Amino acid sequence: MAATPEVWSAIAAAVALVVVWLFRVNSAMKSVPEEIAKAAPKRWTSQQIRETFERLEKNPTDFKKHLPPRLDRRYVVFGGAGMVGGDIVLQLLLRGQAPESIRIVDFQPVNRADMVETAKGCDFVKADMTSPASVEAAFSKRWPASVARKPLTVYHTAAMINPADRSERLYERLRRVNVDGTANVVEGAKKAGADIFVMTSSASISFHPADLWVWPWQSVPKNYVHIASEADFDAPIRPHDRFFANYCKSKAEAERIVCGANREGFRTGAIRPGNVYVCLLIQDRAIYGQKTDPMVGMVLTMKDSATWIPHVIQGFVDSRNVALAHLLFEAALARKSMPGCAGRPFCVTDAGPPIPFGDVYQLLREMATPRVTVAEIPPVMLLIAAYMIETYVSVVTRLPFLAKIGIREPKFPINYVQPAVLRGSVHCIIDDSAARRSVEDGGLGYQAVVDSLTGISEEVLQWNREHEGSAAGAKDKIPSIAPAVKAVGG
Repeated sequence: MAATPEVWSAIAAAVALVVVWLFRVNSAMKSVPEEIAKAAPKRWTSQQIRETFERLEKNPTDFKKHLPPRLDRRYVVFGGAGMVGGDIVLQLLLRGQAPESIRIVDFQPVNRADMVETAKGCDFVKADMTSPASVEAAFSKRWPASVARKPLTVYHTAAMINPADRSERLYERLRRVNVDGTANVVEGAKKAGADIFVMTSSASISFHPADLWVWPWQSVPKNYVHIASEADFDAPIRPHDRFFANYCKSKAEAERIVCGANREGFRTGAIRPGNVYVCLLIQDRAIYGQKTDPMVGMVLTMKDSATWIPHVIQGFVDSRNVALAHLLFEAALARKSMPGCAGRPFCVTDAGPPIPFGDVYQLLREMATPRVTVAEIPPVMLLIAAYMIETYVSVVTRLPFLAKIGIREPKFPINYVQPAVLRGSVHCIIDDSAARRSVEDGGLGYQAVVDSLTGISEEVLQWNREHEGSAAGAKDKIPSIAPAVKAVGG
């Protein structure tokens, strides 16, 4: 029976309502609430960017004068071939640490251009932190006689990074690395006689997932603006569904293991870099500093990318600032009496106010060589696609026999386009006031050395030097930062 005009009118009205609602969702996802706009009142100008580049070409940032004094100790850096872990190694060497007193433990060899020569005197051990035996072997390897009797500090920066999974059914994929792996490293450190242990955590632990499917009367999604602090640490860990991704919960549990192990003779703590997951298709966090980082480096590498977040304002953080915070934490824990910062996490971020991602894209468009482009996507289109991809992943992971006929989970970067990533793509202010307090007042005495404009400009300057003369249309091989990676420094 053919549909009557009344039925067709009802269908048309329903479709129109859905379209209007989707436009409303799109508008809400592009909103900049007043409280976050006030926190970042100024945009970077082209002149300001050019002047910053000119200044840094003549006078690069000198981190050495900001580092705490060298300590007569030896070091094991888990994830030391990665971004934050590698910067910790470089800062230890910069302040005069003997290379033979540093052991880099990672699942892959050191291949950072700035480390290959500088850190070649450091020991390297390949290890899998999910294996207690592998971790114990990394700690028990014989040290040179000149440092074998020195006290031991352990920096644990390794983690599996997957911002897409949010289902509790898939939690095991992260838990075995980030939680059980961290427990293995803590136990290995204790057996090896370490008396200081500092881990890299994440400011995203404190965030609740944004509710992006707004009601027609809502102008801003719920939980769309956050202030990241350490307040959650003083309460029980939230239920699983109140973390926007499995990664956040795994870091929260790992952090409790490390901080809970604090005692006299084994002092511990955690640094929460001011990084929050965002979705630029191939980006997932606002921490930067290397060409393999998923914030700036991947945009430079891809050259052509897409985003829906130019309006999103966040606290960024240079990996060198993060490394500095780790060294300051060690200095505090090395004091004679137990400091108030022991057994606690601390958020850290760049100097200056938070910034919109649009400022970063402007800098990259104007200053990067070869030229990069960043196209903008309507956020609601990405949101719909994200739920479709998540549904596909759910089916594939529930029916493992599908892999035998070639039906598998999508690969990076498509697998990142899932609701968990978008629900964590929020405006945020990173409150690092606790870290900035003096050690006597329970803090770390942290002061960020660079602001985001300076830090990102220096990364782009280094990129330009390395790619001077390269063809504008050439595509570099994309470095692997797939979320299946077991250990990533920072």
